[in-house]
Amino acid sequence: MHSTCKQCSTSFEITQDDLEFYEKISPVLGGKKYLITSPKLCPDCRQQRRLGYCNEFNLYPGECGLCHKRTLTQFPPGSGILYYCRECWHSDKWDAASYGRDVDFSRPFLEQVAELKRTVPSLALDVQGNLENCDYIHFAGSSKNSYLIMHADFCEDCMYGYGFKYDRSCMDGFYNLHSELCYDCIDVHKCYGLIGCQDCRNCSDSTFLRDCVGCRNCFLSTGLRNKEYFFENQQLSQDAYKKKVAEIDLRSHAQYRSLHERRRQLEAKHTFKEYQGQNVERCLGDHLINCKEVTYGFDCEDVEHGKYLYQVVNGAKDVFDIYQYGLNLQQSLECAIVGGNSYHLLFSYGCHVGSSDLLYCIYAEQSKECLGCVNVSRKKHCILNKQYTREQYEEVASKVIEHMKTTGEWGEFFPLKDSSFGYNITTAQLYFPLTKEKATAQGMQWDATRIPPLAATKVIAAKQLPDSSADVPDDVLNWAIACEETGRPFKIQTQELRFYRERNLPIPRRYWYQRHLDRFARRNPRKLWQRSCANCGKSIQTSYASDRPEIVYCEECYLKKVY
Repeated sequence: MHSTCKQCSTSFEITQDDLEFYEKISPVLGGKKYLITSPKLCPDCRQQRRLGYCNEFNLYPGECGLCHKRTLTQFPPGSGILYYCRECWHSDKWDAASYGRDVDFSRPFLEQVAELKRTVPSLALDVQGNLENCDYIHFAGSSKNSYLIMHADFCEDCMYGYGFKYDRSCMDGFYNLHSELCYDCIDVHKCYGLIGCQDCRNCSDSTFLRDCVGCRNCFLSTGLRNKEYFFENQQLSQDAYKKKVAEIDLRSHAQYRSLHERRRQLEAKHTFKEYQGQNVERCLGDHLINCKEVTYGFDCEDVEHGKYLYQVVNGAKDVFDIYQYGLNLQQSLECAIVGGNSYHLLFSYGCHVGSSDLLYCIYAEQSKECLGCVNVSRKKHCILNKQYTREQYEEVASKVIEHMKTTGEWGEFFPLKDSSFGYNITTAQLYFPLTKEKATAQGMQWDATRIPPLAATKVIAAKQLPDSSADVPDDVLNWAIACEETGRPFKIQTQELRFYRERNLPIPRRYWYQRHLDRFARRNPRKLWQRSCANCGKSIQTSYASDRPEIVYCEECYLKKVY
């Protein structure tokens, strides 16, 4: 059947599989199943609403509200949010249940959750697992000696990365998985020693590749399979290849940028497959690895049976409408940043570490059978952070769901107006950009925080840097460089400078977040268009819009061409 989005008026489909999934995961309380209703918003508007709760990149200097030590935090100054450092938040010096309150059935329930959220102490940064020398990471865990990596886990000696998983010594990347010594790479998997590459798998010691698999010692090439000593898609002898590469000085910022542009020129002649992915069965989406029965999935790995999924990795099954995480997440719906061996999470944000049967919760660890709880750990049978017996919980929770049906809240995620962050600093602004006027007209917050200037002996414009990193003095560590795109000052870190020098790379001219935006712009949007295979004419659904110039083949034609 078809429905009309109440927000954007777009028509969207609700399939029989959708209805069966909603029925399957509907909560049971006191022996009664409370059916989840069909969504009122289209998939894009639902995704926008979830993303509007996620501040993944904007971090601020702050102070723990309990021990008063300095800490980095995701909450802007003046937000009014009380937050604790990781050690204090997990300590026994406070109890989230002390903030518990009764349900007021005369008002909307989610309004009460929002009020509770403004009082219960939050985590300054969302980090998990064993961390060593990782004070500046967010939405990340189990890492060592890493700096400004987000949506990252199990990394060591990594910097400025997004979507890093099981990486070592990688820098300035977007979705580098199981890789080592990679720089300025986008969507590389099980790779080693790559520079300026995109959409590569099982490649090593190569530079400026696009869509290559099993290659080593290759330079400025596209669409290669199991090749060595290729330069601009031409086979060379080992000696000729090494001589050619030796003539190139990647320490030169001008030459590095020129070679990046040359790669884009080569891509104009390259044939692209309708989607990026491997080992998939009955799937639809882009950048899928080891997935089965995933529909409209993007940037997912090891997922079985899911729909409308974005950045769900390291294992998940029976999940719909999820933004980010995974790590053995099961039977969950309409959530953001959830996972970590968790089960049956519904309409929740930031719930993980072995949590289960949570309804409308905002940040929970190792908690079970809770409704409308905020910033809780090891809780069970709680509603609005108030403790109940199991029997009391089922009775009150049943009444709450019936109440939410009357207010129109049941089956919907938290409203954007109740996010802790201004819309412009959330991930929603990346995928669904709005002006301040449009955002505030819809009741959303807008953040106007100004970051204090960096402490530096001097600030220089990016264009004042020597072209070659070989000519940049050690004193650059004491300077601030004004980003050539935004003018925002940034500093080079000691670990970072060492990496550039050891790998013979140029010093960046752009602020680290601007570099992330540059990589973001080089990826296809998370959207599918109808298009015809440029070879056989077969109808395909692809993330390459029909008006884009790339040559796009269906999977069958593509495989015949490259193998």
